[in-house]
Amino acid sequence: MTGHAIGIDVGGTKTKACIVRLSDGAVVAERTEATRCEDGGAAVLDLVCSLAAAMQERAHTEGLETTALGICLPELVTRDGEPASAWNFDWRNLDYRVRLAAFGPVHIDSDVRAAAFAEGWMGAGKDVDPFVYVTISTGLSHSLVIGGVPYEGARGFAIHFSGSDLVAFDGHGREVRHNLELFAGGKALGERFGEAIGRPGATALDLFRAEAEDPRAAKMVADALKSLASYLGQLVNTLDPAVLVLGGGIGSDPKVTPRLAALTRPFIWAEDARDMPIVPSRIGDTACAIGVAALAHKTSSKMERP
Repeated sequence: MTGHAIGIDVGGTKTKACIVRLSDGAVVAERTEATRCEDGGAAVLDLVCSLAAAMQERAHTEGLETTALGICLPELVTRDGEPASAWNFDWRNLDYRVRLAAFGPVHIDSDVRAAAFAEGWMGAGKDVDPFVYVTISTGLSHSLVIGGVPYEGARGFAIHFSGSDLVAFDGHGREVRHNLELFAGGKALGERFGEAIGRPGATALDLFRAEAEDPRAAKMVADALKSLASYLGQLVNTLDPAVLVLGGGIGSDPKVTPRLAALTRPFIWAEDARDMPIVPSRIGDTACAIGVAALAHKTSSKMERP
């Protein structure tokens, strides 16, 4: 790949725009703004267009040609690049294609697939086949990467391992439900910690910072990590990857990754798989933007072929 492309990672709390050099994935310029999901999908689209214009102007100023615009969303996205959920904000009835076309060929994808592609290209999944990339951040999602290509599923929805309730029954026939996203996702952790300390607006980062001094925080973190580990173990049991890569603000935290890896291993059923590498993302918080920029370029290149 040659030239440059723009990648915009629309997150639940922040949106990062990057100009990516396609020869090696280097970020040559970036800008981050807060995502105000509470203002609705139209406001988020305005933000994305503003950042795309800023990156395009920056590229023009530096004499760089950008070949495409990639945008990744913290939502379900179909194989055709259409948003299909509204967990954080709703783009499904907006004219986003018309507005974004002003910046060149557009590729829209799920954020976890974009990050997984980047990790396979130049990160912790390079030369590994297959591997699973898991985002543990505001939300939770995963992508199985086979031969360097994130598996999409029949409809493009093969990213969730935690969003639906699991149902069990105790010894007395009482139903017990558990939803990992609503229990151990970053958004949920921040909200619960805020309620516990009487400070609305607290975040998961605040929770982890308070862990050493606040017993309530320590218990919440311990419970969340063990619950996450049990699900990660089942993900390994189901997909049997060579490596499990943990990304996102929580998953790739150097204080969290080894703890989570140790907790996960007892939940891996096959003894031969329990020592598999469980590693943090090598790219960090630009993985989504890098990945979707590269995917946008690849998609536009295919469309230009006769």
